[in-house]
Amino acid sequence: MNSVAYSPKSAGLSVAMIRALIFTGLCALMFALMTLSVSAQEGGEKEKRETTKTGSMSERVYKRLAEAQALAAPEDEAAEPDFAGAEAQLKEIAALDGLSEYEEAQLYNFYGFIYYSQEKYQQSIDAYEKVISLQEIPPGLRNQVIYTLAQLKFTTEQYQEAIDLLNNWLKTQENPGPEPYILIATGYYQLEEIDKIIPPVEKAMAIAQERGTQTKEQWWLLLRVAYWEKGDNKKVRDILEVLVTNWPKKEYWAQLSAVYGELEDEPKQLSAFASAYDQNLLTTNSELLQIAQLYLANDVPYKAAKILEKGFADGDVERNAKNLRLYSQSWALAREDRRAIAPLKEAAKLSSDGELDIRLAQSYLNLGEYKSCVSAARQGLKKGDLKRDDISNMILGMCLFESDDLVDAKAAFRKAKQDERSSKGAEQWILFITSEEERIERLERSMRELQIEIVS
Repeated sequence: MNSVAYSPKSAGLSVAMIRALIFTGLCALMFALMTLSVSAQEGGEKEKRETTKTGSMSERVYKRLAEAQALAAPEDEAAEPDFAGAEAQLKEIAALDGLSEYEEAQLYNFYGFIYYSQEKYQQSIDAYEKVISLQEIPPGLRNQVIYTLAQLKFTTEQYQEAIDLLNNWLKTQENPGPEPYILIATGYYQLEEIDKIIPPVEKAMAIAQERGTQTKEQWWLLLRVAYWEKGDNKKVRDILEVLVTNWPKKEYWAQLSAVYGELEDEPKQLSAFASAYDQNLLTTNSELLQIAQLYLANDVPYKAAKILEKGFADGDVERNAKNLRLYSQSWALAREDRRAIAPLKEAAKLSSDGELDIRLAQSYLNLGEYKSCVSAARQGLKKGDLKRDDISNMILGMCLFESDDLVDAKAAFRKAKQDERSSKGAEQWILFITSEEERIERLERSMRELQIEIVS
């Protein structure tokens, strides 16, 4: 049976995907600055109290942040971001006296975005950690930053810290979506804590079902790995059935076929692989040989032969002795002896031993082509390195007998008789040929005597 192999890249969210999610979230955080309320006046204790309480910012800070935003994310798509200029604006804000905690939060939030955009991930993390260390910031901003920070921890392979942040973040959410649970499961996958993957993934799937949204391929891949590691082949089968239904990729069909094999469900094992073949997903030498062998194992040799025939014609199956032998065997088992000859002759020429020549001799014997049988059998015995010399000589002897070469036939059977496994059968042939020789001799003698009488 075939085993199912999994690549470390075959499950969960990739780093690229996580980075794309982070960038989307950071853009949302940054552009939200434009909707912030601006206090009308600078300075004064009243303004500071208002700023802290309402989460608004002073005009002096707002203007500089807006300028930084214009530099870091210009509206003109053709313009290059000016991160150095944006960072200079942020340094001016940092130098201002009397910043409220909310203004500091927005300052470091923007620093986080700029550092991330330049792939300075640890500096981005440090900036976001400063944001959540502040006490007087709106809960919404804090939650957004914590979620972004958790995603950043993933990109820097700080998986346990990312998981802890997300678990704490989830405690503050009334109706979270499925994505944070998938991130947690991905973290456990990266930590190779496979047994912890299943609960968060199944929670994510339940949320998606409640919301009427589609589950994603990567979620099923995480579950597939987890249940495979648990040795639960039935669950793996169920998951792969979902995958081939919704994302019919070659690897999923091949893995499903292999799992059916592990579960000893050979008809479905063949059916899964056949579905992949019918969708033109199987194109390599090994894949086509595998499905041909599955058809042979399930007593469908004609289909195996046709697959190999097409594979050879398309150049997808290697034309070597082993594959040609399988092709010939498929035709032979399909009772198509005539069609089995050509590939077997070709295979025999490519083979250094005489085994395939003897198989060819057997095919000629079945077809009643005895002279060709004799030639192939002698060639096989000449090459040597045979599994059963006795059987080879038995085949040669039978073909010689049918060619009326009784002397050489008897000699071949005598050689076969030297092996005790063929001794009895060879002896019977020798006795039969001897009696046949005696019958012929009597007949010839009678004919001679009859001729003498006629002459007399």
